[in-house]
Amino acid sequence: MEPTKKNLQSKVSIAILIVGLAAFIAYFAFFIDPRQVAQSITQTNLAIYSVAFATYMLFTLCSALVWRSLLSSLSVKITTSKAFLYTWTGLFFEATIPQLGWSAEVSKTYLLTKDSKVETGKVGASVVGQKILSMTITITALSIGLGLLLFRHSLNFIVTLLIGMTLGLSILTLVIVYYVSFKPSATKTLLHWAIKIAQFFRKSWNPQNFQTKAEEMLNDFHISIAQLKANPKALIAPVVYGLVGFIFEISVLFITFAALGHPVPVDVVLIVFTLTGTLQTVGPLFFPELVMTLTLTTLFGDPAVAFSAALLSRVVTLWFRLVVSCGALQLAGIKIIRTNKKQSGIIDV
Repeated sequence: MEPTKKNLQSKVSIAILIVGLAAFIAYFAFFIDPRQVAQSITQTNLAIYSVAFATYMLFTLCSALVWRSLLSSLSVKITTSKAFLYTWTGLFFEATIPQLGWSAEVSKTYLLTKDSKVETGKVGASVVGQKILSMTITITALSIGLGLLLFRHSLNFIVTLLIGMTLGLSILTLVIVYYVSFKPSATKTLLHWAIKIAQFFRKSWNPQNFQTKAEEMLNDFHISIAQLKANPKALIAPVVYGLVGFIFEISVLFITFAALGHPVPVDVVLIVFTLTGTLQTVGPLFFPELVMTLTLTTLFGDPAVAFSAALLSRVVTLWFRLVVSCGALQLAGIKIIRTNKKQSGIIDV
């Protein structure tokens, strides 16, 4: 059953990737002038564009500092370098696994608990706390961007509706995450449903051992969440790091437009950035690029520049991220193997 499921998931992912690529190529072929795109890209100021890569590195550093600060509030000590490494590793899974935006958090929790033997509940509370913070900042940015757009421009109903729906779904997701995190009975109910569903597909499975361990972990999780909530002053540093990191991350698009020689309004960047950020957590390659191009074209007006900006910014936020995060994943695996050897009393010669 397991190999069959994995093969099915791989085939679905490949099929979606092909559809996304086909849509991206079709849009480029029928709605964009390749000569204008080539001219726009060849005129890119490489000195300015290179700053975008450094800016993205600073964003990941701030993200690591947010996580490290939250862990410190829970009396979990972790070095900045380790937090930075596992943050990059999480970005790899976030970019390669179509999901609902939690693969980075799951991978960071797994890696840290394997490496340092920290309680899973505490690590889980830290990554969920960071997720709530990042979602809050993103929703605020999208709300401000939509407000500025409606104030300064006359948007058609479809565009306004799509942006409004994205904002509404984002707020609903945040409310659900917040409610589940702060309501122990809600997580117990979800655990009960998950076990029932698993038993439906695996009749011979005895869930007693799994349920006991899961309930212990959830109990530690809720205690840690309550600990974070009870100390608001300890949340000041994560919030500051999160806001600075958001500025660095969103600056990639500003810098890309500057490198192309075209200034871009703040409201346009806020809308495009948040929409693309929401999509890339659940969508495969090329769909976020297509949506980014369409949104930029609608709000900015120049299809060739919009397409060029989408390509160049995604080189930083996707392909550069994949290269660096893949290396981080390999390094993290080596660190965990060495840690496990030391804990097992095996000494390398």
